[in-house]
Amino acid sequence: MRSSLFSSYERSSFLSTLNPSVKLAVSIVFMVVATGIFDMVTLGMLFVLGLIGTLFLGRVHPQAVLKGLVPFALFALGYLWMNALFPRVDPDESTVLLRLGPVTVIEQGVLNGLTFGLRALGFGVYSMLFVSTTEPTDFVLSLVRQLKIPPRIAYGTLAAYRYLPMLESEFQQIRAAHRIRGVGEGMGLKGRIVQIYRYTVPLLASAIRQAGRVADAMESRGFTGSRERSYYREVRLKARDGAYAAAALGLLGAVLLVSAHFEFLSLWSGTLWS
Repeated sequence: MRSSLFSSYERSSFLSTLNPSVKLAVSIVFMVVATGIFDMVTLGMLFVLGLIGTLFLGRVHPQAVLKGLVPFALFALGYLWMNALFPRVDPDESTVLLRLGPVTVIEQGVLNGLTFGLRALGFGVYSMLFVSTTEPTDFVLSLVRQLKIPPRIAYGTLAAYRYLPMLESEFQQIRAAHRIRGVGEGMGLKGRIVQIYRYTVPLLASAIRQAGRVADAMESRGFTGSRERSYYREVRLKARDGAYAAAALGLLGAVLLVSAHFEFLSLWSGTLWS
């Protein structure tokens, strides 16, 4: 199992056999729909649906899913405390949960924060569903063949896609090299700033060298001009791609209908706060 947050998961699964363009389109549809929903119940159901798909259809290890969701959980926590401590509603129009000096925590602020937090987690799980089950080369070939993206843009996307796990690996190597040389972790604010500087400079230098190599590779392979290209691998649309899209969108519609039937569904009213 790969430990990188940005790598495809090395395990055969139903999702790994699907066309990447179809998976990407379905994930985007779910995230766009979640953007317009402002109730925790519906967002929670969409999150659970994506989590089940990632774990069972994608066969991604739970530990890898939890690791991938950590950044989105931090975003969710940020949304929660910002809305709880700085609500955009009148305290007199909502139930006060806690008063601590000048700080007043009201119920509506906490509910808004939880809603935004669930949306962030939903974005995370549907991103994981796509990234962890998609081989980068197949993704780029699908962009070119099915979505008609220009090859030079697709190749640049592939280079960036592959560089993300390399960046994490290089960070670990730089950190290990510093420890071997007796340079410990920074303590205190000043130590943290110095530590960030020690890591940032070599990572930036590595990124610049990588960008130069990618530019040279693209030029040597004729990506700078327009020409017909041949492909040693073909990524085609199959019947299972249509079945997956129909089933996923059908489940999305069912979730919205059930939520509306039980009067949980709350759509965007034109403002970010209710």
